Amino acid sequence: MELQVFVLLFCIPLVALSWALPESWQRYLGILITTLFLGLYAPESLLILTLTTLFSYYVLKYSTHIAAAMIVVCVVIFSVFVFFKLGLGKTIWIERLLPLGISYYSFRQIHYAMEAYKRKLPAHDLKDYFAYLFFLPTLLIGPIHRFPEFMKDGRRRRWDNSLFSEGLERILYGFVKVIVLGNYLISARGGALMDMLEANGYLWLSTYVDVVRYIANSYIQFAGFSDIAIGLALTMGYRVMENFDSPFRATDISDFWQRWHISLSTWCREYVYFPFYSVTRNYYIGIFFSMLILALWHDITWQYLAWASVHVIGINTWHIYHRSALRVALHRFIIAPVFWGRFITFHFVVLSFVLISGKNGEEIWRTFKILFGFHV
Repeated sequence: MELQVFVLLFCIPLVALSWALPESWQRYLGILITTLFLGLYAPESLLILTLTTLFSYYVLKYSTHIAAAMIVVCVVIFSVFVFFKLGLGKTIWIERLLPLGISYYSFRQIHYAMEAYKRKLPAHDLKDYFAYLFFLPTLLIGPIHRFPEFMKDGRRRRWDNSLFSEGLERILYGFVKVIVLGNYLISARGGALMDMLEANGYLWLSTYVDVVRYIANSYIQFAGFSDIAIGLALTMGYRVMENFDSPFRATDISDFWQRWHISLSTWCREYVYFPFYSVTRNYYIGIFFSMLILALWHDITWQYLAWASVHVIGINTWHIYHRSALRVALHRFIIAPVFWGRFITFHFVVLSFVLISGKNGEEIWRTFKILFGFHV
């Protein structure tokens, strides 16, 4: 929360000056303020972002073999990302193992390389690429917005009272989600409720409340910070993609991943699922590698790999069921199929998040035993 307030303080002059200064200066303004922010708060991230930006731009621009250039850029960027995700950077920067924002700007650079290979990038120069990667509102928390849309908004941005007002509302909604719903109601009051239930002997209900509280807080915090980022972008005249669309209203697990962390899930679909599917013609393999990358994006641990595996099984099982005669037969007799679809999907997601909410395997196993009635 403190970091996001710090970003907001830097964005206030950025928003004001982005409308006050001549248009030809505005790209440089955004780069400069983001550079100052990272220079003060995360100089190691500033260095990595600057070097990888220069590397990816010039390799893709001047290579005579675009496919080879794309592969080189993707491999180098992903290797840097994995290097720090594994904590190997601790030998260089002890105090900060993971450079600020690296998960987001690494995937934006890979997106840029893939679009360059497809010849779908609009005309631009190094300044435009820097402005895209150094866009402060979305630098730390996303969404992982796309370069062509960023350029399009940059060319057509004009002062719009309604757009600016919408941006301020989104910022306000974001802070309300984080502070009131997340920090107070779910974390503080929800924690007190859980403790009261456990103290009165309601262990199962207390555990259930705890696991629901975890995913609810994860959603509220992430969605709230995404609202703030989207709102800040709107006040500057940019529309970046939404990151959440009522994920707990999903009626199946495939629908859930079209609503949860949309910018990342669509990134995986475009740059992992479709390439693997086009080569193998097997959507099960595409889903497996998509979820693997999605898990690695969050953290490189056995817990996230297990979490991803559960979702691979869930998505593939749903695809088999969706195409089966069993689904057609059941839907003739099930009352309120939408309700049951949401109920099953919600609890599948909640149970899967137990794998990443526990501190260790013993705690995770204990939680599952309680929830399924095997705890003595």
